[in-house]
Amino acid sequence: MLYKKLSFIFICLICNFSIFSQSNSVVSGVIINGENDEPLPYASITLANYPIGTISNEEGEFDFYIPQSKRHDTLSISFIGFNPYLIPLKNINGPLDIKLRPADNILDEVILTQLSALDYIKKSLENLDQNYSQDPYESVAYYREKFIENDIIIKKEEAVFKTYYPIKIDSSKNQHQLVLYKPAKNPQKFQFMRDWIEKMEAKEKKKALKNGEEVDEEDYGGDIDFNLGGPDSVLYLDINQNKDNFLNPKYFKKYAYSFGEETSLNGEQLVTIHFKAKKTIDHIKDSGKILISKESYAIILIEAKGKAKIPLAVKPILFLVGLSITNPTFTKTISYQKYQEKWYPSLFRWDADVKLKKRHAFKSNEHSAINIGQVFLINKIDSIANSIPESKRFASNEDMGDQVYNDMGIEWDGLNIIKD
Repeated sequence: MLYKKLSFIFICLICNFSIFSQSNSVVSGVIINGENDEPLPYASITLANYPIGTISNEEGEFDFYIPQSKRHDTLSISFIGFNPYLIPLKNINGPLDIKLRPADNILDEVILTQLSALDYIKKSLENLDQNYSQDPYESVAYYREKFIENDIIIKKEEAVFKTYYPIKIDSSKNQHQLVLYKPAKNPQKFQFMRDWIEKMEAKEKKKALKNGEEVDEEDYGGDIDFNLGGPDSVLYLDINQNKDNFLNPKYFKKYAYSFGEETSLNGEQLVTIHFKAKKTIDHIKDSGKILISKESYAIILIEAKGKAKIPLAVKPILFLVGLSITNPTFTKTISYQKYQEKWYPSLFRWDADVKLKKRHAFKSNEHSAINIGQVFLINKIDSIANSIPESKRFASNEDMGDQVYNDMGIEWDGLNIIKD
């Protein structure tokens, strides 16, 4: 019905120590820079010998849930540019206060090389097949999508997905099984232009009744479905499936590329490539950095930010109806983890912010500050992969709550997630 569907194209953790279940235990702590005591956000927390893990939140805090069968493994903490921290799990008896030290082998100056910054990117693209798995694999991941208006939750859905990745990397062929699902409690209705939306729906409902049409009250509840497209839409950020403009040879001349400081991750030397768009491309002007392995040319991290410009042709139309929209800003992070000498997805995350205003002649103007975003955090990678039965495959165009198939016995307690 009218305004029933609306989607935007603009497109971690508390510190307590406790045992949640017999099958999982939790290690908690905070990760900080040993030189200045500043927290290290999004540090990687994994097991040394088993591909499960999580990341720290913006304050460097983490809870890491570990299967009881892996209690003899070693906890590994890593952050780009710092020496890794290793501790046997059997030696942990309380919350950890981890101070990481800058890696000794990092150069303080910009690196000198026969290759240009753009050459490194070209070599990375040439070596995708060698650096990233071309065999089927599967993952278990935490997924979240959110829509927040003026700091109030309009929609927030958390989920756990089992995902099967086929031989030929193609996001359209990924198979997902929704294992757990948790919507936000008591979400609020979208308030921007709500009076106008409700008046239009009432008018439409009245017209339908007058014409003798059958009316479903649920179609006139004033609710708006902000569907961000499910896990495939955020997995589309994968460089093996979609290449941003700054990685697209078609646009290389429209970007400035430069070297940053050399750094490292778990002893692997990394080259930092900064990129910045010289002009707006496809309504987007972005900048950021790419971290590339100096030895294998594997891209292991991309951090980008930018602004999406409203097309000039649209602005007069918005003005006529009293609407104004600020150019949306966005950030995104794409990172990979090494497992059995290949690089696999670790984290895909994007957020966008936009401000709306509706002018009124005889009453106060309406304002709306919106934040939307998705996150897909890989908890576990398994090279032994099985196709997901068609009857259990997730469909993004259907309600998430109706598609839960928890045949893995997973529970929210003891699960590695990212909290706001």
